[in-house]
Amino acid sequence: MTATATIDDVVCRRPATSTDFDLETVVKSLLEPVFALPGGSVLERLADIAQVEQMISDAVNEQPDDLYVTATESSGMENAIRPSGDPVQAAARDRIPVGVPITVDSQDIFLFDKDEGGLFGSDDDVLGSVTISEDDRGMGPLSKLAHSEEEHSFYYVNYHVD
Repeated sequence: MTATATIDDVVCRRPATSTDFDLETVVKSLLEPVFALPGGSVLERLADIAQVEQMISDAVNEQPDDLYVTATESSGMENAIRPSGDPVQAAARDRIPVGVPITVDSQDIFLFDKDEGGLFGSDDDVLGSVTISEDDRGMGPLSKLAHSEEEHSFYYVNYHVD
């Protein structure tokens, strides 16, 4: 037996970080020569390394994701069930309408961030996934969290199954 699930919308709680490296290590390595100077330990205490790291982290995390949704683990806009055409920008607290019905018995839904590729670019990043099941039929509006440890992203996928 199969059911029809409608993905109502996707809510961005936190877009992916714009970097794939350990920010704390980079900041400490950049500031290490300064702290090695005479009086450097005083500078370190004055600068409060945690505040500097947080400021840099906040700046890095401001970029919205170029979001698209697939019903397959394969990336690429040609696999997108929403949107058709270009990806949608998704920043923290954005609600992105989807409105796509799909037939399910058990179906994984994947959220991707489109990357530009090129010399320093990478493949599109998986922002998280959720599984929608026909067992959810008749339960009203539901919400599942899609999360990526690697990208540090959090999205809610809101749907219902009829």
